[in-house]
Amino acid sequence: LIKKVSFEEGNHTSKCYDCDFAIISPGIDTNNSFFENFRKKNIPIISEIEFASWFSKSTIIGITGSNGKSTTVSLLYNILVKKYKKAYLGGNIGTPFSVNVLKEITNNIKNPIHILELSSFQLENIYHFKPDIASILNLSNDHLDRYPSIEDYYNAKKNILKNMNKKCYFIYNLNNKNLYKKNMLSKTNPIGFSINDKKTNYHLKKKFIIDKKTKQQILDCTKIQLIGTHNIENILVAIEISKILGINNVDIEKSIYNFHPLKHRMEKVLIKNNITFINDSKSTNPDSTIRAILCSKKNTILILGGYSKGKINYKKIFNIQFKNIKTIVCYGVEGKVIYEQLKNMFKCLYIENFNEAVIDAIKLAKSNYRVLLSPSCSSFDQFNNFEDR
Repeated sequence: LIKKVSFEEGNHTSKCYDCDFAIISPGIDTNNSFFENFRKKNIPIISEIEFASWFSKSTIIGITGSNGKSTTVSLLYNILVKKYKKAYLGGNIGTPFSVNVLKEITNNIKNPIHILELSSFQLENIYHFKPDIASILNLSNDHLDRYPSIEDYYNAKKNILKNMNKKCYFIYNLNNKNLYKKNMLSKTNPIGFSINDKKTNYHLKKKFIIDKKTKQQILDCTKIQLIGTHNIENILVAIEISKILGINNVDIEKSIYNFHPLKHRMEKVLIKNNITFINDSKSTNPDSTIRAILCSKKNTILILGGYSKGKINYKKIFNIQFKNIKTIVCYGVEGKVIYEQLKNMFKCLYIENFNEAVIDAIKLAKSNYRVLLSPSCSSFDQFNNFEDR
């Protein structure tokens, strides 16, 4: 890179403004004077997914939402790769879209499918990016350390619809229907999904996913390895997209039954002394934690805390009478805030250090309990990322 590309580190000079456009890392907040100068000079700031999309005319599936993105795109890839041998998985899940587009170009691949996990940050600076099929899995409080309001966060997510038209499909959660204006949905082919609504294409009946048209059982949910009703929602989205792309029921069924939960997402780590240990470190917002709590009726020792993602009213969010929560062990910077807000609602402890908090949680657990790490917060106070945690 030193021979081919000039670079600066630690600081920026005016050389940065000698460009036609600037591609930014999604992790960087552009609300500061450095980026304001780009705007003053009318230099477009674009996201990496926008840039990559200029070089591909292939089918793009874009999936965003507050929770469940990684599981849904991985599940979908698992289904589609059987029929579409050149399916690429990328975006926020690890491999940049531009890397996969480069593979497509250099290998002269004809008609591949790009399956993209997209964060709100990646969707902030798009101009022409247009997925052929898109889904917003769900919307709930998140990233309030980055966005001035929850509406701004939702609008960043809804940016995925910006360039979609009647040739495109948009799959959305009926629980969030009130967040979409009619003209927003009518510009594309909208498909609502819900576990309980029998008017949708697929719904849950007892332990089976039923096809509304044929009344057939598509899936026996007792045979899947994913835990929780929120994962049934993720499966419904994967089925909807698979059917649009012509995948048959047998292949869908096989792929879903064989799919293992991703690491750090409701991952059953160990059962010892009849105590179940669940690693849900990827759960970095309260809505995700609530879904994790509701996955089981077992008596639970819950570990919450980490780095704040903005001012959150935990009292309001955790106002459900969770009878199975025996103790909440709060840790880290945000753990103090959580402890103060929840100590009169639940039995709570505050232990700053994560390792010590986990040891105490283990000591509190009895036979037939579960110890659930589902922190509701990001990991950046004591760790590099949720995997490290």
